[in-house]
Amino acid sequence: MKRIKGLFDPIADYKNLASAAYLATRNCRRNREIVQFFDNLENELNAINQDLHSERYRFGPYQSFQVRDTKTRTIHAPPFRDRVVHHAMIRVLGPIFEQTASPNSYACRVNKGVHMALKKARIATNQSPWYGKVDVEKFYDSISHRLLYDRLARRFQEGKLLRLFRDLLASYCTTPERGIPIGSLTSQYLGNFLLDSVDRTIRQSGIATDWLRYMDDTIVWGSHSVIHAMREVIITELNNLGLKAKNGGEWNQCGQGVPCLGFVIYPGRVRLGKQARRRLRRRYRSAKNQFQRGEFDEFEFQDRITSLFAHAKHADDCSWRRAWLYSFSHRDIPTGHLYGDIQ
Repeated sequence: MKRIKGLFDPIADYKNLASAAYLATRNCRRNREIVQFFDNLENELNAINQDLHSERYRFGPYQSFQVRDTKTRTIHAPPFRDRVVHHAMIRVLGPIFEQTASPNSYACRVNKGVHMALKKARIATNQSPWYGKVDVEKFYDSISHRLLYDRLARRFQEGKLLRLFRDLLASYCTTPERGIPIGSLTSQYLGNFLLDSVDRTIRQSGIATDWLRYMDDTIVWGSHSVIHAMREVIITELNNLGLKAKNGGEWNQCGQGVPCLGFVIYPGRVRLGKQARRRLRRRYRSAKNQFQRGEFDEFEFQDRITSLFAHAKHADDCSWRRAWLYSFSHRDIPTGHLYGDIQ
């Protein structure tokens, strides 16, 4: 494949940096760092532009904190100035990464996402007797800087852009020359880019016709012989990338339930997984406590609870959701139309 050039200047362009700055504020609170940046916006953007062109720009340090979802994760948040550069890079490079992405890859892509992957998995589970699921063990922490940089160098030609990638990778590690930070926008795209080779390997093997990948989770469907053969193919390719399948993967009959993105898919039925149910309860209780402390009004409380159940509604668990909500006091839910929303 021909290497691409002419991308560094669009990344460092002032207008692109300005758009990236506003994108970087989405879904985050306006803390002092962000307010100070926007109070001096023109000078900040000009300084980033000059530092990028002169190759003086340096990433980091990251701010680390833990979040508890289905498991405890350590998030490494970059400074706001770096987040602006990350968005500027992805605004330009995102479409380039998209060009080589497989139709079977669903993470970090427009018109894909969790619910499209769930739809694909539901159809495949109804049509196949066996499945195999591979989750990469400590994926982000295990990525080799050298191997990822080599893959980027095969795709991109400009020296300035490659040096920017090199500096970005060097700004974080879990062990020497390994690891990219969870919580960084660029990490999602770079991780997806690295695992494109898993999709290509599956397609070129010609063994499986039904599969999907959502970041480091890969699921294949087929007969027992197909699943047995694909186990070797996928694990070998992960080893080539310096990665390891968690517990050797999961290989079973679809009738036992296919775990997929927080759901468990059976032939003809989808259920919310146990961890997702626990997370739903925990987030509901957290929102209820915030409401009772007066941190927001009943209308915002209603919106938050409705959004919590929007994802769960993709499972065939209406009776469980209704019974679970009714187990709480009606005083917990200030408006009366939520029960209709979860049907």
